[in-house]
Amino acid sequence: MNITFKKLEVAAAVAKNGSIAGAAADLALSPSGVAAALDGLEAEIGVRIFDRRPAKGVALTPAGRDIVSNAEAILQDMDSFQENAINWIHSLSGVLHVGCFATFSPLFIPPVIREFTRRHPRVTIHIHEGSGEEIEKLIQSSSVDVALTYDFVLRQNLPRESLAPAPTHVVIAADAPEARQDLLRLAQLSELPMILFDQPVSRNYFLSLFREAKLTPKILYQTQNYQTVCELVGAGLGYSLLNLRPPAEHSYHGYRLVRRPLADQYSFPSVVLSYPAGKRRSRIVEVFGTLCRQHVRKVASEFTVSGS
Repeated sequence: MNITFKKLEVAAAVAKNGSIAGAAADLALSPSGVAAALDGLEAEIGVRIFDRRPAKGVALTPAGRDIVSNAEAILQDMDSFQENAINWIHSLSGVLHVGCFATFSPLFIPPVIREFTRRHPRVTIHIHEGSGEEIEKLIQSSSVDVALTYDFVLRQNLPRESLAPAPTHVVIAADAPEARQDLLRLAQLSELPMILFDQPVSRNYFLSLFREAKLTPKILYQTQNYQTVCELVGAGLGYSLLNLRPPAEHSYHGYRLVRRPLADQYSFPSVVLSYPAGKRRSRIVEVFGTLCRQHVRKVASEFTVSGS
């Protein structure tokens, strides 16, 4: 058999228009050319597809309905194949090393990578998580192509782009008396047991808030694990200070947590994209950066802590 896509396209167009003349106009062919293609297809298959009625157009035969239905499915598959082929030709390929501050990596990185790899499956991504100091070193050494981190952990003069503010908030157990207040002050918190998030740069930042207010927090426990902070707080053992608010309102053990803004005036960090200094940014990096901007700003707007 010599059944071409053009013959299938002609049969589908004739069925759609109900006439050879209509199909000829759609396909920019002569009516005789359409009729010849139909004759050739019917001869190849050995079945009459259309009943041709002079002055009344054409009508599908019972067998013709099945044949045209299959032809339309084949043509749709071909359109999809061509679209995928074009996307493949124009998609990116290569390797991308992404750094991320470990605390908020689960919040930002998976959705961004999922969308990026859907669009560009030929790019291999390596994730490098760490503390603020570790991420800074990775950027300085060009071990990563791009990194998501806080601006206050970048003590060196590294290129950065601010994406969203990350105001500090108080996280407390839902059944704590303080949970009934809309705003909390550092002076009030300094009288309560504190669960300190003990990542090096984060620790210094949170403690600096008390120093600037000439207060001393009562640190009961300290841990470098973000989730452990949430579990200790949820168990009613104290409060903590954190920045970005995650989407979950419950800890692993089912403790309900609430978050309240600080009433004090203070400086807070921003989430930034940072890049190695003096290194040309590839198209892969630029495209990944665009997705990061969109997702980080969306998350920041959805999970801003309010006093309600």
